[in-house]
This record gives sequence, structure tokens and C-alpha cells, in this order.
Amino acid sequence: MTEEAAPLPPITPGVARALSPLVRRIACADANGDPGLNTYLVGIDEIVIIDPGPLDAAHLDVLCGCGGDRIRWIVLTDVDEEYSAGAMQLKERTGAELVAPAGFHGADEVLGDGYKIDATEFRITAIAISDGSDGRYSFVLEQERTLLAGDHCDAGVPDELPAKVKSFRIKSIAPGHGQYIENAKSVLIL
Repeated sequence: MTEEAAPLPPITPGVARALSPLVRRIACADANGDPGLNTYLVGIDEIVIIDPGPLDAAHLDVLCGCGGDRIRWIVLTDVDEEYSAGAMQLKERTGAELVAPAGFHGADEVLGDGYKIDATEFRITAIAISDGSDGRYSFVLEQERTLLAGDHCDAGVPDELPAKVKSFRIKSIAPGHGQYIENAKSVLIL
């Protein structure tokens, strides 16, 4: 007899959802009020925000309310406004260090392939999609073997990505839109 997995709870914009001991998701609302981009908060004592999303005061209020003065870093999987427009305002409100791909105006540090954030309870490593020149990145939360993928796996896995993340033995994927994927093997061929 096989046991079926329980259905995942729906994504509710503006509501923090714990996905693992170190990862929380807060979805932005799209123009219709439906779930849009996923913003991730990683960490407890020190927090990194991945993809702060659009310049939406209500969404930024929720991020600040959940992370407060523990937000230390802001990073982007993509420089498109959907992912990054709120980054500068979030930086101003929290004093966090903004780490972004080359050419993103206002960044404190330039993101590159292999860039690491070493926090008190976790390490995140940046993985450039292709060569990184297009400003597209994913991040690996090493302690939980989670790929914070942005939307870079939505239309299929980029050819270079499986080889780049193989050594991390990825277990789960936190996508830019939609539900958390518990079984990375269903998406990545490692």
C-alpha cells in the first residue's frame, strides 16, 4: 500500500509560510490579487531576502514585519523589475546589504558565480545561470540542500544547471512562482 502525499496548502499572498526550518515564503499579489512572485526569507538569527519583488508597499511591509532588524542581505535571482523593483526601498528600510548582478544600480556588492553568504546558521552559494552575464542566478541553501531557483527552471532546466548544482546533492526546489518542490529529482536530472 502506497501512502499519498498530503496536498500542499494554497499560496496566500502576503502570508508567511514556513517551508523548512530555515526557509519562509511570502508571495506577492499579482494585479488580480492572486499569488505572484515568491519572496524567500532564509535564516532565523540573520536573514537573507531572495527576490524582494515589485515596488509594492504592502509586500515590503510584510517582509519587514517578518524579518525586522535581522534582515542582513538582499539578493536577486534576476534583475527584471518583477524580482528587483522593491530592492532599493527594502535596503533603505532595513539597512541590509544589497548583493546584485553587475549593472544593478545601488548594489553594495556585485553578485558572481560562487558568491557565498556565510550567516550564523547557514550558507548560501550563488549559481550563475549560463555565465551570469545576463544577471540571472539561483542560490543553494547548503544546509538544507535547497535550490532557490527563481524562475529559471519554469520552462525546463537550463542545460548548465544540473552540472553546476550536482555537488550540492539538491533535495528540494523553491521556485520563483508556485509551490515548493520537495523532490528535486522530479525537476532536475542529477
